[in-house]
Amino acid sequence: MYIPLSATSCQPTVFNYSTDCNECLCHGINSISTQTFAVNCLTSIRVCLFYSDSSANYSIQWNSTSDLYLFNLSTSVTTETPSFSVGWNRSGVTVAGVTGSPGIAGNLFNHPFCLALDSSNTIYVTDQPNQRVQQWVSNASTGTTVAGQANGTMGSSLEYLCYPSDLVLDSDGNLYIADAGNHRVVLWLKNASTGILVAGTGEFPDCKLIHDAFSALLGVVGSTNSQLANPFGVELDRSTNTLYVADTDNHRIMKYLSNSSSGILVAGGNGPGTGSTQLNNPRGLYFDSPTNSLFIANNYAHNIVRWVLGDSSWTLVAGSSAGVYGTTSMLLYYPTDVTFDSLGNMYVSDEGNHRVQFYLSGQSNGTTIIGTTSVSGSTPELLNTPSSLAVDSEFNVYVVDYNNYRVQEFFHY
Repeated sequence: MYIPLSATSCQPTVFNYSTDCNECLCHGINSISTQTFAVNCLTSIRVCLFYSDSSANYSIQWNSTSDLYLFNLSTSVTTETPSFSVGWNRSGVTVAGVTGSPGIAGNLFNHPFCLALDSSNTIYVTDQPNQRVQQWVSNASTGTTVAGQANGTMGSSLEYLCYPSDLVLDSDGNLYIADAGNHRVVLWLKNASTGILVAGTGEFPDCKLIHDAFSALLGVVGSTNSQLANPFGVELDRSTNTLYVADTDNHRIMKYLSNSSSGILVAGGNGPGTGSTQLNNPRGLYFDSPTNSLFIANNYAHNIVRWVLGDSSWTLVAGSSAGVYGTTSMLLYYPTDVTFDSLGNMYVSDEGNHRVQFYLSGQSNGTTIIGTTSVSGSTPELLNTPSSLAVDSEFNVYVVDYNNYRVQEFFHY
């Protein structure tokens, strides 16, 4: 006779109990209420039922009418927080690109900028000066162009990209791409050869005039609700397909409802600054569904802020509220991206300090888990201007190492 040790288990369990209840298949039903545990164990002639109390005594019963037995049990509550190992291998493994080798070939990047990660650990990278998005399947030795042109041709029509910055995957594997140089966001459907305009107008005289994604030429398009200026961040509420865009040169975050071409201001828009109603060059975004909040890498203000949608101001999460930058565990220096793991821990690419900072859930004091503060380099232990990051289900961290032309994976232990 095999009895599960956890009363909340929903895994099938086989009971071998003499001849009265042979080969029972049992399921725990733990969604009726917080104090009810039910088991429905069926055979052709018997129903076996069991429950466990706090003294670990077990009871087996059977009934030939196939009734469902419900037992009201006392609630057991623990206040212990699950332990989490704050440990990563400090030596990264290159999973895309070649260290120190920029280029246009499929296995190379020319300044990779941002990445997205799917459930199978396939990575998608905006290869910015190559005007394309590259897909790297796990353990692949080369990438495949899935948006833009493989030969690096830039342009303003929808089959081209112009200095693509951020990107995000929807639940169907389609890509929303912040096409920064074209001042727009495009939706690139899976296996498509052209994009679909979903935000911004793309009205720039000639993308070929742009030689630097940070050029003063950018941001001239405008600041109306239908326009963007150098968008450097995108995020998606997958439950509603609501799109959030970091409208970087307009120092604001815009929301686009599904199938709407006009945005709604949800954060910032009060000019650049360090005030709690302002943003300054916002970059990476993370949408937290349970709290209906956006976490924003507030790049020029050197902090990470949380903006509850519907509120008129942010609250500080990490860094300085006054825009002070630095190298200590409490400060940041041009943070570019922010993400969270399944336990609510936060990860920040601290670009100017060449490091990744880790924050236990609810904490504002960071721990350097990748790189060495203020030291840039190309060895596996170092980073050079990390611009984006992602965390997989095993807490392994992927980092876009911008000036080393590679993506590094750092394994959790």
